[in-house]
Amino acid sequence: MEGRRHNVGAVVPLPFFGLALWRAWMNLTFVAPSEAIPFLQATSHQFFDLVMLAAFLMGIAGAKFVSPLTTQRWALAACPALMMPLSAASFASAAGFQVDSLAVPLTVMASIGSTLMIVLWSERYAGMSPFRVLVGLTGSYALGSVFVFVMNGFYPSYLAGFTALLPLASIACLLKTRSAGYPVGALVRVGRKTIPWRLVAIMVLYSFSIGFSGIQLTGYSDTSAGPIQFLITAPLFAALVLLTDRVSVIALQKLPPMLMALGFVAVLLSPLLGAPFAGPLISASYLLYYFFVDTSLCDIAKRFGISAVWLFSIEEAASMGSKLAGDALRTALCIEPLGASGAASPYIMALLALAAVAGALLLFEDRGLKAQWGIRFLEAGALSPHFERETLTAQWVRDTALAHRLSPREEEVLERLVHGQSMQAIASELVIAEGTAKSHASHVYEKLGVRNRRELASIAEEAITRVSGD
Repeated sequence: MEGRRHNVGAVVPLPFFGLALWRAWMNLTFVAPSEAIPFLQATSHQFFDLVMLAAFLMGIAGAKFVSPLTTQRWALAACPALMMPLSAASFASAAGFQVDSLAVPLTVMASIGSTLMIVLWSERYAGMSPFRVLVGLTGSYALGSVFVFVMNGFYPSYLAGFTALLPLASIACLLKTRSAGYPVGALVRVGRKTIPWRLVAIMVLYSFSIGFSGIQLTGYSDTSAGPIQFLITAPLFAALVLLTDRVSVIALQKLPPMLMALGFVAVLLSPLLGAPFAGPLISASYLLYYFFVDTSLCDIAKRFGISAVWLFSIEEAASMGSKLAGDALRTALCIEPLGASGAASPYIMALLALAAVAGALLLFEDRGLKAQWGIRFLEAGALSPHFERETLTAQWVRDTALAHRLSPREEEVLERLVHGQSMQAIASELVIAEGTAKSHASHVYEKLGVRNRRELASIAEEAITRVSGD
């Protein structure tokens, strides 16, 4: 079957790629700061992560009270207000001013602002279908890498000045996404039973492996920056847009443990290969799994009305906390980071092997995700527009039946009317008399306030088109 092609803007409204602006700010400010900007050398990426971890823990505790954030002006204003001062200090240091004493308070502010930025974008993405989430995330990560590459060529003062504008531009894009019509108002549920523990468990395992291995190949294979990110995300983004019907989420789901296993083999062979192949493979595994988890969480949040602030705060706290814990344990045991010496520590080797095996078991056995959470985008052909439209139609039927208090039989008739089935076909499929089917249809029309099948099809098409963005 020939792959289906899409126009990028038709798949995901362009403002959603504003997430790339925050990605670029993060990389330029903390992940791989320019050595030409003195102030950035006084900041600490680890301290930044610790403050973000504390902020996400607060987000977990307060998710019920602040969700949804994207409807609250204070949250939208706080992001750039908290993040831009650090970039302004960077500009001042590039101009020759001594502002190192402000490093700690400005890092705290920037960390809190970044936490808000992540959950705000998470809420917006949680309103989209899994296919659109994957396209938006992969495109934003790839575009963020391009921004970093281009801006690193700027003169230091220009670099610092443009970096200061990135949070403001990202929030401006976030505001533009409101016109796309994706819902956020229902994302309020929280609680122990709303947590997909399988996804969290493997995120903890992978993040701990990254921290314990001590991969620090910044600019080459760091999990947040560098060419490795572009080399993974750009082809995946292109495949999603150009070859939708040929891209299998099940295949993508299998890639993280496979790459982790290859990273383990590369570590074994590193004395012979003489090149750091393990780092890029392990980082690629982590990044791809991150996409899988984010897409799953957005899907769960949308369908169950669970707070995106709650789910993504848990994900980020689990990821960051386990990564920091892995790094601290490696330091306490005086173990050399991966790539720092010719042979890796047996502890690192054992952990990578465990991550590869456990990751495969948790990801390949997806019955828990389907049975408990009803995740369907893992099915074959689930990224095709036809599958997405079927999913949206089924969701509209359920929501409409609930809103208009249709009986179970009336809901079954409504579903078949929307799909254009004749009364004779509906009666045959439901094993009822054709007159009974017509009576149920009349009740459906009356409760929905329409006169006939044509008006019903019109309001269904309008609602589904509005949500899909087509």
